[in-house]
Amino acid sequence: MLITTSYAPSDQLKATVKRLSGMLDGKLVLRRQYSLPKLRAIYGDSDILVANEKELRYYAGDGSEVYFHPSNGYVRIKRMRKGESDLLIDISGVSPGDKVLDCTAGLAADSIVFAYAVGPEGEVTALESSPVLACLLKEGLSAYTTEIQDATIAMRAVNVVEADHLAFLRSQPDRSFDIVYFDPMFRKPIQDSSSMSPIRAVADMRALSAEAVAEAKRVARRCVILKEHRDSGEFERLGFARNERSQAAKTVYGVIEL
Repeated sequence: MLITTSYAPSDQLKATVKRLSGMLDGKLVLRRQYSLPKLRAIYGDSDILVANEKELRYYAGDGSEVYFHPSNGYVRIKRMRKGESDLLIDISGVSPGDKVLDCTAGLAADSIVFAYAVGPEGEVTALESSPVLACLLKEGLSAYTTEIQDATIAMRAVNVVEADHLAFLRSQPDRSFDIVYFDPMFRKPIQDSSSMSPIRAVADMRALSAEAVAEAKRVARRCVILKEHRDSGEFERLGFARNERSQAAKTVYGVIEL
């Protein structure tokens, strides 16, 4: 993977990409006035991470473009501030002060909502096994600012850990989190999901394992939640009870109560 900057980078931006190249074991290259196709041709690498003064953007060889944004997490927090309910928060039963483990962070929209719900006394740990996504998350959550202070505070509160969720779960004590949450890449994609489709270029595409669910049941105090496509057979395969309140949507939540 190549790591570079936008045109005419500041000294601070140069220092940022140098730091990122160490984190990601990527090849740091000077942008000069080269286009991305030119950089690919010169260095023979199709994947490029570009840092500009505002954000990071990852350009995969298949044409996908991935960058951090709070997505519907921001919209959901706006609604919650108005007193509206959030289905995931209701189903999980999360409350202020809880500890939540999001095993499959992606772009962390659900983690952000969880962080808002648990408040300053709670904790949200978001696991991401993809080094690129973990990097985008760590940088984005620490720098992205919204018009609503509560949403910005929630983003800053999410603790991103680059880790395989099964390995992480195995390392945790019994009953160490109130809620364990899985939102793996769907076995049956939702074709009109503009926010999730590009992530498939860098995300972990493996199906959720029964062993991971067993470990989650050991680690969780209250419940384990799975988000999947409504037509998925993963709920039955892994022992989750479908929540009836979500059945009309394209995505459905399954619950294992403990």
